[in-house]
Amino acid sequence: MKILITRPEPDGSRLARILKKMGHETRLAPMMHIETFRGKQVDITGAQALLVTSANGARALGPALKSRDIKVLAVGAATAEAVRHEGFTDVAAADGDVNSLAAKVIADCQPENGRLIHVAGSEVAGDLSGMLSEKGFQCERIVLYEALPVTSLDAKIVREIKSGDLPVVLFYSPRTAAIFVDLVTAAGLAQHMKNITAYCLSQAVARKLETLSFAGIHVAATPDQENLLALLAAVSQARNQEDNADLPRERNMSDKNSGKTKGEGKTAVPTAGTDSRMKEETGADTNNAAGTESPVKAEPVAPKSRTGLVLLLLLAVFCLGLAAWPLLYPKVEPYLPTETAAIISGQFGKATGADMSDATAAIEAVRDNLKSDYNALSERIAKIEEQAPAADAGSTVDDGRLAEVSKSLKEELSGLSSELAEQQKKLSAALEQLTQQRESLGELENADPVVTDPSPEIQNQIVDLKTALLDIKTQITSLETTIDSDREAVKSQAQQLSSLAGTLKAEIASKSEDVAENQRTLMLLAIGQLQRETRGSDPFENGLKQVAAVANDKFEGTIEKLQPIAPVGAPTLANLQKDFAEIASDISQAARLPSEETWYGQALHRIASAVKFRRVDDVEGSDVDAVVARAERDLANNDLDKAVTEIEKLSGAAKEVAAPWLEKAKVRLTVESSIAGLLQEATTTAISKPTSN
Repeated sequence: MKILITRPEPDGSRLARILKKMGHETRLAPMMHIETFRGKQVDITGAQALLVTSANGARALGPALKSRDIKVLAVGAATAEAVRHEGFTDVAAADGDVNSLAAKVIADCQPENGRLIHVAGSEVAGDLSGMLSEKGFQCERIVLYEALPVTSLDAKIVREIKSGDLPVVLFYSPRTAAIFVDLVTAAGLAQHMKNITAYCLSQAVARKLETLSFAGIHVAATPDQENLLALLAAVSQARNQEDNADLPRERNMSDKNSGKTKGEGKTAVPTAGTDSRMKEETGADTNNAAGTESPVKAEPVAPKSRTGLVLLLLLAVFCLGLAAWPLLYPKVEPYLPTETAAIISGQFGKATGADMSDATAAIEAVRDNLKSDYNALSERIAKIEEQAPAADAGSTVDDGRLAEVSKSLKEELSGLSSELAEQQKKLSAALEQLTQQRESLGELENADPVVTDPSPEIQNQIVDLKTALLDIKTQITSLETTIDSDREAVKSQAQQLSSLAGTLKAEIASKSEDVAENQRTLMLLAIGQLQRETRGSDPFENGLKQVAAVANDKFEGTIEKLQPIAPVGAPTLANLQKDFAEIASDISQAARLPSEETWYGQALHRIASAVKFRRVDDVEGSDVDAVVARAERDLANNDLDKAVTEIEKLSGAAKEVAAPWLEKAKVRLTVESSIAGLLQEATTTAISKPTSN
């Protein structure tokens, strides 16, 4: 059966090979051709699974994603197999449509585990993303290929549709079905659809064909290729059974009209003893008749069976045919079919000298056996003739009847004897012919082979072939010369390419150095801008963004330290000096005053809040006044790092009072140390880079 395939390549050719193995003839008419977006990559960061709804999507996914560890959910078994072919191992298949795929995603995945990526073409069937979004999933569709529709049917396909030579067409997607309907309508072929049966993968595909009047529309039980092909095979078998339903009745009618029975046409083989039984029955009837006339019963001579003679005669005829076959075969060979002649020639055809000797010996043996049988037959006839008079003398049976039977038997035996003698003559003649053929074969074997001169036509063909051979040799020589010349040219071009490659490498290296130098310059300028912005206490986000834009991976850690400080800014050294002067006395008094839990402690704290005092001249020692005095001195010398080190020595209530100031001071130190680190790294890189000559 001839089937039209509408799938795009390479799926169409694969399906054609499957149908060919099933015994069908196919025609390819892809309704679309696939164009993959090369170079496009799939980012699976934060994704828990990929959703693939077509084999084309699977083939486009392979080059677009390096990782093969992510889970993949395919719409059906064929798509899953295509995904595995691309190297993915964690692959699961739905039941062949978008609804079943959505159900499988909902069963196997959880919304909180990450987003879903739908790998698809520019046009999709069904709203997979909508169905999953209703269940709380985040589904992103990535287009990796485009299915472009064809604009017309092939002229050969159009002719076969018009002539009714395409009884079946297969549809695998709603879009291919819709394109087919448009093309058929545009070509004016709608009226020819009544001769075509459509087989569809799903009901969604079948609905696209409702505008055309097909001979029939069949839908697979489940939307997969196995069930579709099974449906095709089942419907085809049912039609064949309907077409062949009347064949047995027609065959019986033919047999009746011919007037033949089952036994006709076969060679009858006589059964041993049949003639003997007939003669015995005849003898029994004769005896009964004789008994009515005379009380004395005579035993008639039972005639001998002719079965042996008939078999012997058939054997003789067969041997004669076998002996004469080498003479007859050359005359009938031209009229035999080629295969039959080859078989007969291999078994009974032209014989060699050795085969002829074997045949001669066999025929001689048959002749000897016939002579022996003839002598035995003559002896039997003589005995019968001797017994006949004895029976006549001692019997009261009807002499006329016995004489008649004896005469008939003698005539039959005489005829057989004549036939045997004739067969002996024919065998002798056949032996003489075989002897002559053997002699002729010997002469042919010893004769010198005769070689005839070729005809003028053959001679002209030989001359033409020699001329063509010389032309070919000339062309080969010319090609070899051209190849040698091209080889030299290729060598020269290779040298030029090598020189050009060296020049390009040097230029690329020079440009790389220029780019690196420009990068360093930009980095220093960005750090300078950042340094200017951090001199005050205002936020410095803009300067930090400029540094991050031109920095490489080496500066990433330093930039991360500044990111939480940039939105609020850092206090200046002047502000820190002023703030410390305000809390210095509080720090000292907090260390000297008792706890406020007692009445006298509370009283002392009230007095201290009105009158504050501390020593500022003593910087030696480890008491609170000395620590505060040294920190105050370091701040006056603009050494914030030492001041912070001194304040970190405090403990108890004094430490708690100094803690807010200490935190702000550390923020300023972080800013200054980070900027110093950035400058040092950028400057060191610029100095260590050798100058290009």
